[in-house]
Amino acid sequence: MLSVTLCFAVFAVSKQQNYRSFAMFLLLPILVLYWLGHYNVIEFSRPAAYFLLALFFILLIISFATQLARAEGITLNEIYATLCLYLIIGLFWGTLYALLNEKSPGSYAGALLESGEDSLLNTFNYFSLVTLTTLGYGDITPQTPGAGALCQMEAIIGQFYTAVVVAWLVANFVADRKKSRKQYLLQLQTLR
Repeated sequence: MLSVTLCFAVFAVSKQQNYRSFAMFLLLPILVLYWLGHYNVIEFSRPAAYFLLALFFILLIISFATQLARAEGITLNEIYATLCLYLIIGLFWGTLYALLNEKSPGSYAGALLESGEDSLLNTFNYFSLVTLTTLGYGDITPQTPGAGALCQMEAIIGQFYTAVVVAWLVANFVADRKKSRKQYLLQLQTLR
């Protein structure tokens, strides 16, 4: 499912500044390395896939943030884009957690990590979304200062994202409503 989602994500990337071309260029090695690492065909491919996947998510984050910054009004597409951006941020951090765990085993501990699952990317994506929302179930915990620092940064970003983006959306929505109301009143006056 992640592979299919990544393919669709390439087409959501803005064509401006060659983001889409770069995203397409990154996607093929990401998928090849990810699946080779998933089946343990090539030992080093899983960390390499995680690294490329993190780069891909950074590209998506920059592309969506640029599109939102250039938006002239608030439509349903901008609301969808903010939701997608929030989820992509969560996937980005989940990839960073998986990469850190590959490079430094034991950085995280918890019942979900002890299940023996081959690919822990899904588990770290879950942990990332729990951290991003500052829900904090405690079923996975950081065990090293570096892992703790990553978790703290994600929680702070999650809180600021929610506060700033929701405030921005509401302010622009209200401004658009006032603007359209004024235009409507002006049209009524010119008809009289």
